[in-house]
Amino acid sequence: MKRTLGTLAILAALAVFATPAEAQFKIYGSYWNTSDVDDTFGGGIGFGIPFGESGLSLDLAGTYYQELSNEPIDNLFDDDEGVFKEESLEVVPFDVGIHYNFAPHGTFSPWIGAGGTYFLIDTTGNQFEVDDETGWHVSAGSQFGDRDGVNFFAEAIYRSTESTLRRSEDDFPDPSDQVDEVDIDLDGVAINAGITWRF
Repeated sequence: MKRTLGTLAILAALAVFATPAEAQFKIYGSYWNTSDVDDTFGGGIGFGIPFGESGLSLDLAGTYYQELSNEPIDNLFDDDEGVFKEESLEVVPFDVGIHYNFAPHGTFSPWIGAGGTYFLIDTTGNQFEVDDETGWHVSAGSQFGDRDGVNFFAEAIYRSTESTLRRSEDDFPDPSDQVDEVDIDLDGVAINAGITWRF
């Protein structure tokens, strides 16, 4: 959790201090539905750096999700209390990509985008370990409102990756015991909605 908050703080600092005057900033809520671990709500921040008047921009965003379902892996580990018990799987996708804006100066300003995603993945259950992963994403959305003011935006983003959850080797005092593990498919569509503004 501390690593997650620290990384989001760094992203926020970069957004404020390391971007040009025409950078676009956004704060948003997010709903994410994954293939294997159900759905969840979260929130994030991001910013975009336009490449002149070309309609292209470099976009970066970090979104925090928690309380992803543990149901798909309960049976594998045969654990009556569930894999994550009272806690949950936490995922922070960092999306870096290129957007193309079809009407950068319009009050309705649709875009499409694609790029890579780095997934910070964690669980507070000490008996489990999970790997961070890389993946990819595609997105489509639009901004609504005056270019020079605060605007509303909405987008759909599809992310794809797979991670591995395993029991910690510390849970197996006999070295001959096999460490149980399962692949988690995190492919799925997220819907983001929030506000944007420029400085």
